[in-house]
Amino acid sequence: MSRSAQPIRLLLVHGSRLNAAAWIPLEEALLGRIVCDHVDLPGHGLASDEPFTMPRALEAVGDAVRALEPDRHRVVLAGHSLGGYVAMEWAADNHDVLAGLVLMGSTAQPSSRLAAVYRAFGSALRAGLVDERRASSIMETDAASLRRIIGARTAAAVIERGPGLAAIPDAWDAVIDGVDLRSLSQIDVPILAVNGEFDQFRVGEGRARRLRQDLEIVHVAGATHFAPMTHPVPVARAITQFASALPS
Repeated sequence: MSRSAQPIRLLLVHGSRLNAAAWIPLEEALLGRIVCDHVDLPGHGLASDEPFTMPRALEAVGDAVRALEPDRHRVVLAGHSLGGYVAMEWAADNHDVLAGLVLMGSTAQPSSRLAAVYRAFGSALRAGLVDERRASSIMETDAASLRRIIGARTAAAVIERGPGLAAIPDAWDAVIDGVDLRSLSQIDVPILAVNGEFDQFRVGEGRARRLRQDLEIVHVAGATHFAPMTHPVPVARAITQFASALPS
């Protein structure tokens, strides 16, 4: 079978606080168009008992890509937020087995001025979760926040699978310390960036485009950082159009 005739498999890598269940809305929107697969990063979902480290996250993505048999399928790697940065770093060293890369809410430079805010939140969260008197309240507040942000149905699935709240401090520190948008220039496959219209991570789009002048950027009208969960139809449309235009 020629590579151009090989079917496309989309591997989805979730963001922090979430897990593979967060992709339910997008997978439903893509049903019948692209076959989707997903992975839980360490510290999240079915891997929630495992500490988050960037090397282990990269290993998890690599294992998931190899399971899709990239010699038989054209694999498109797609990540949201934390998952986007992990996908970017993995693709920088392994783009030869990919057909394309999709980054959702992942165009901000991690070490930008936002970093101090995220580090402070992560530090406060770490302290709160080790305090038994505060931990249950924090978990309840996070569950309510998820229901409000991504909807009751998706939030329930995420919570049942195992949310990654406790992994946030280590995950965010790993991204801030170890990921740079300059990795985009090392990835020799087409890249699509999908950002919500009101996503704070749009702040780095200009730098991302300077690093990759061929970068395709799609803005989802009315969406925030969680566009793949709250606006799955336009996100699915953007991914489908991107995948259909990929070269052999």
